[in-house]
This record gives sequence, structure tokens and C-alpha cells, in this order.
Amino acid sequence: MDFAAFRLSADERMQLLAVQTECTVGWLNSDGWPVSAFLTYVFERDAFWVTSFRDRPRVDCLVAEPRSTVAVSSAGKPLGHGRMISARTLAVVHDDVSTAEWFYPQFCKMAGLDAAALARQDRVVIELRPQAWNSFDGKRMLRR
Repeated sequence: MDFAAFRLSADERMQLLAVQTECTVGWLNSDGWPVSAFLTYVFERDAFWVTSFRDRPRVDCLVAEPRSTVAVSSAGKPLGHGRMISARTLAVVHDDVSTAEWFYPQFCKMAGLDAAALARQDRVVIELRPQAWNSFDGKRMLRR
């Protein structure tokens, strides 16, 4: 079966990214095993942006091997179930004031958190820049 007809358009992908707030980020751990975590994200500047405590193993792993993945679904959002996207990404770990200054206020507004408190914690900001996209609309498939 050709799944091309069930892919999301670029506009549909952006719509999903705008309404969802959680994603699954995947990377390889220091033993070479794929691992993942659910994280709150901001999609801005054509990339996913998340934050992590600096001492989390994912930070060192993504610095050592930036190839990573991000997956997002429409579950729990007004778009309904069935829309999904994933991206092969390259990670960049940011530890600079200029990134923190724009990221934390935007992230905390969306997540309902206190930006000043978050910025005082020993955190980094992780940029996950898509290299390739994959998507699927299950409702579109069911209409065929």
C-alpha cells in the first residue's frame, strides 16, 4: 500500500506542532541503546526546543551523538486522534544567556511555569533541528 496519500501537508504538520505541547525525544545512550523521554517542547525557528537539567544523561549523550528523533501525536488535542509526525533531528545543547532569555519565557508561558525559577536551575536548552520528516493521518486512511 502506498502511504503517500496519508501524509500530512506542511500546513497540517505546522498545525499539529502548534497545538501539541509534548513530544517524545529519542537518542542513543552511552551503551548504544535507543532510549526516549516525553518532554514538553516549543516549536520555534524551525526546530523543537526542550530543556533538561544539565546532569541528565541525555545531555552528555546528545553532545556525543547529536543524531536523535522527535515524535508528536495529536492525542488529547482538538485535532483528535490519528495524526502523527516524526522527525530525524540533530541536537545542539545550548548553555548561553541569549538562548535562555528567549526560550524560558516562551516555554514557561506555554507550560504554565515560572520562567525566573526555571532559569535559576542548573539547566540547558536543547535544540532538535529536523533533518527529515515523516507523518501519517489515520483518519485520512480510514476515509479511503
